[in-house]
Amino acid sequence: MHYVIIACEVMRPELELLSKEARHVPKIFYLRQGLHDTPKILQKEVQEAIHRVENEFPNLTHIVLGYGLCGQGLSGVKSTRCEIIIPRVHDCIPLLIGSRDTYQKQMDKACGTYWFSPGWLTYSVIPYVEGRDERMNSYVEKYGQEKAAMIMGMEEALLSNYTRACLITWSAFGDAWMEKSKEYSARSNLPLETLKGNPLYLKALLEGPWDTRRFVRIPPTFAIEQSMDEETVMVPQESSIEKST
Repeated sequence: MHYVIIACEVMRPELELLSKEARHVPKIFYLRQGLHDTPKILQKEVQEAIHRVENEFPNLTHIVLGYGLCGQGLSGVKSTRCEIIIPRVHDCIPLLIGSRDTYQKQMDKACGTYWFSPGWLTYSVIPYVEGRDERMNSYVEKYGQEKAAMIMGMEEALLSNYTRACLITWSAFGDAWMEKSKEYSARSNLPLETLKGNPLYLKALLEGPWDTRRFVRIPPTFAIEQSMDEETVMVPQESSIEKST
């Protein structure tokens, strides 16, 4: 079996850490963080990455996606000849903390959690905190002063949905991201908590086995589609091209 991983760079610190101890390390291709903010662009870039690796590696049999459903940004994604393996998660947080069960317990505890992780703090622009002046200037240029002020107000109002910030910690990283987390949580007026990361889900993504409880297997030419069953999360969907033949 020959496979590669296409993943969001938000998981790069953890995947690189786990790769040092892995028995087999496949090639990993990282796409820029933030694509989930624009699902159509996420879908386009993941689809293009799949086409590239299928063309570059003629012996490839499987493509593992280091993504969740991400606002349906992966809906419609498919391969030409490789089986796609994708975690049964809506976003990356269950991957970083080890399981969907752990994530659900955290959601039950505090559903309004703003999550921090090494990848988030390294690669993303944290809304409401960083780049406020730049965003405001950009909005003024595009929409004018009045609309720009309204958009910024809407962005900042979203912060009221959060009740805490939580840093996912890994012992191997030490306290490298603690100060940044404290700064961002303070500027967002959110109490900061920590939660130990768990490598189990990411290890399975990196090396297998891709058991059907945690992963969906998408056959070649079938597309990824959201499932109406929240436990299933996503399913293979026969493409319209296949249906017409």
